[in-house]
Amino acid sequence: MLSATAGGSSWDCLERIGGWEKVIAWAQAAQIREIAGFAAASVTDPAYGEDPGQVEASAIAEVGLMTRLAPRTAAGRVIDAAALVERLPETLCALSEGRISLPAARAIADETSSLAAEHLEGVQARVLARAGSQTPGQIRAATRRAVARADAESLRRRAERATRERHVRLIPEPDGMATVTAYLPAPEAVAVYGVLDECARRTCGPDESRGMDALRADALVDLILARLDPADVAGVRAGEADTAGPSAGERSPEGVSVARTSPPAGRGGGESTKGSRRDRVQVQVRVTVSLTTLLGLDQLPGELAGYGAIPAATARALATQGTWHRLVTDPLTGALLDYGSTRYRPPPHLSEYVIARDQTCDFPSCRIPAHRCDLDHRVPYDSGAGSTSADNLGPRCRPHHRLKASPGWNLTREPDGTIVWRTPTGHIYRREPYPIGEIDRIRTSRGTA
Repeated sequence: MLSATAGGSSWDCLERIGGWEKVIAWAQAAQIREIAGFAAASVTDPAYGEDPGQVEASAIAEVGLMTRLAPRTAAGRVIDAAALVERLPETLCALSEGRISLPAARAIADETSSLAAEHLEGVQARVLARAGSQTPGQIRAATRRAVARADAESLRRRAERATRERHVRLIPEPDGMATVTAYLPAPEAVAVYGVLDECARRTCGPDESRGMDALRADALVDLILARLDPADVAGVRAGEADTAGPSAGERSPEGVSVARTSPPAGRGGGESTKGSRRDRVQVQVRVTVSLTTLLGLDQLPGELAGYGAIPAATARALATQGTWHRLVTDPLTGALLDYGSTRYRPPPHLSEYVIARDQTCDFPSCRIPAHRCDLDHRVPYDSGAGSTSADNLGPRCRPHHRLKASPGWNLTREPDGTIVWRTPTGHIYRREPYPIGEIDRIRTSRGTA
């Protein structure tokens, strides 16, 4: 329940919170300019010597001491400051005005670090146009897409170089623990995580005391150390299609098609099942790619669900291994078209359509992939006015599905697909349509559609 505070209504209190956030962003932008100015002045200050490397190290050390930051964190501050002041003035201006936060500004700096100078202005303009209503994670994903579209060849080269650097590392941790990290091509990483997640969900029972993170960790250990029968859970190569289809399998809450739901052997997860290949986990790797790119007419990047932009060559390779679904988009708005139904449970083609259209939970700040969400009726079906149609369905993760039904929350959909959330205090937040058709809009705006 919301109540008035000593300083006024709940509305006023939230407005002050937002106001202070802008003040913080303004102060951080001012500090960034000071850090960049200090680092630049150090280069010409005789007190720091003439060795460029030593001058930089000295400047970083002084910034760290003044701000009480660890050396690595202080180095990041200096690098970010130089990038924002010298290469990304529009982004720094947006931070100073409070339109974005410092983590968002850093995300833009990170994702554009290898972008050629001639593309920076266009990428910044594209990203900052919507950044005021997005989280840092959403801004990072949007920047990655914009960079990929601005310089597709550079994306391909970087992806090839990064693939050669794939690795697995062991990092000792305190308390008898250790961290194992795997740096993998995105399609394979998404597929690996999907297998671990499905194994964890099969293992989880009503009396399970472990959380999902622990269950995934245990599934990783069980799979690698062969504690599970390979016939029970077979890892799917990135891009392998789910050939069973919706009628042969069962749609799990995570959007993964499985042939049966018996849990594999594991810690507290039930009995072992010695099954056939029908028992394997089949993970869907969802890729959206322009038809022109698929035909080799251009090199526009594809979109890997749960990750973001991928090189055109990777998208084509995944598409040739998978099952194709036609998606019709409006070339001017980028909105997906087609489909409709009147029954409560959406048919498979409608579910796939909504998932492909929205990509993520439609709460403004949420990035949970759509295939892991509930397909929720915006207008309740049992009210008599809510149809099971693309216009009335949207992916909502379980917490935001419940939030929508909480007192004071209201959800509407505008003709262009924008989702408008109204909070109990009367504040309004908008979730614009996912740019699934942005490739077509770019081509149309250039007069080459």
